[in-house]
Amino acid sequence: ANMSRNSAYFTPAPIIDTLWDIAKAMGFKGGNVLEGSAGIGNIIGLMPTEISERSNIHAVEIDSTTGNILSLLYPDAQVDIQGFEKTDIENGSIDLAITNVPFVPGLRVNDTTGDKDLSKKFHDIHDFCIAKNVRKLREGGIGIFITTRGTMDNSTRLREWIVNEGCSDFVGAFRLHKETFGGASATSDIL
Repeated sequence: ANMSRNSAYFTPAPIIDTLWDIAKAMGFKGGNVLEGSAGIGNIIGLMPTEISERSNIHAVEIDSTTGNILSLLYPDAQVDIQGFEKTDIENGSIDLAITNVPFVPGLRVNDTTGDKDLSKKFHDIHDFCIAKNVRKLREGGIGIFITTRGTMDNSTRLREWIVNEGCSDFVGAFRLHKETFGGASATSDIL
């Protein structure tokens, strides 16, 4: 809870609506959905009904208080209350990975699942989370991520990994206003 106090910035509803607009514009109609940093489930809660009715949801939240709220709000979802680095998800099993990845400056994680190579390669937690999400996507799956501007501005290694080893196409990016997440001084992007 103490760590969350300084790093939990919940995604505003208009931004979440934009994420779902992107998913729909890319042709997503339902399937296996992964929310790897779910908080209390705002992204899940604003999922359009026509998508929700055709989806299986897997949500991950590290904070136990927030995760327990998440599991109570979404009893039909598979909720893992643990770090994403401790969550075992089959590669190629996800149709849509949609999340606001954690931005904790200087925080490194050590993956204890089959993705240890990613936690060694990507030292920033947000880059690790994006790479792990991409690895979980099925061929033709869609990844939509809110991340710090550092991913686009500085993370050449991640961008190259996504295209080469991640076997993914990078479709686009949107830079958000630095005040989007009130109280956080970070500029964010939607990838």
